[in-house]
Amino acid sequence: MSEDALLVREAMERTAEELAPLPDLVPGAVSLGRRRRAAVRLGLTAGVFGTLTVAALGASALSGGGSGASTAATGTGVAAEPYRTPVHVVPTPGQTEDGGFAGLPAKERRRLEDFQQRAAVALDDALPDSVGTIRPVDSSVALYQGEKDGSRFLVTFEVRPGDGGRSEDCRDVPAKGMTCEKARLTDAVEARLRRAATGSMDTTSAAISFGFGNSEVLINVSPDEEEGISAPLTTQRLLEGVRESGLLEVVRYADEHPVLGKQVSVRGG
Repeated sequence: MSEDALLVREAMERTAEELAPLPDLVPGAVSLGRRRRAAVRLGLTAGVFGTLTVAALGASALSGGGSGASTAATGTGVAAEPYRTPVHVVPTPGQTEDGGFAGLPAKERRRLEDFQQRAAVALDDALPDSVGTIRPVDSSVALYQGEKDGSRFLVTFEVRPGDGGRSEDCRDVPAKGMTCEKARLTDAVEARLRRAATGSMDTTSAAISFGFGNSEVLINVSPDEEEGISAPLTTQRLLEGVRESGLLEVVRYADEHPVLGKQVSVRGG
């Protein structure tokens, strides 16, 4: 066995030995099992591949920070999953979809399609089962769809270059059926949680937005307007899902390797 191969093998074994054992499931924790398994899977992938990158390139090349190592080696930082066939949604006539794939160079299109696949897996881990299985929408890197028992919920996942740290308003707008509250996503990140009437005053969406690195992030779950069913989760559940899943690793990748342009219009609310 070559010296490089031995080094890689030793790095993988060392990383596996250092992982703490999974805690036993206890009453009240079962509902978090899915996200915990995902987090362990993501941590193992990032840790092993980050170590392999050190072995291959040398520690000096990674002196800029650990997050760059994991994303460079694993793409979006999310373990590979079975391919999710994109959903085709007919666009509104005359509408130009932001983040579309048309006209992109083949290499960039493949990068964005890979990002969408991995984002779909992370969103699936972050959102509750009531939203359904998450699949990419084929018209934009920012669009996904959850489907459950015949109901379809459009999910927007945007990570865009920010505007220099300007704070976004967070206020209730009764005329629009909108409520907004601030909550701590991590020790360093404050999020804005919104519930808003969408399509009609009888159906509502659930959204979280926050700054991350040099980017602004939005995750919005829309209602099934045809069925008259509101987004089937609370904003608090959305906050917890983003915090406890591997979605922030995907956000980190998109912050370091943008997949969308800067927002040119002012978002209401």
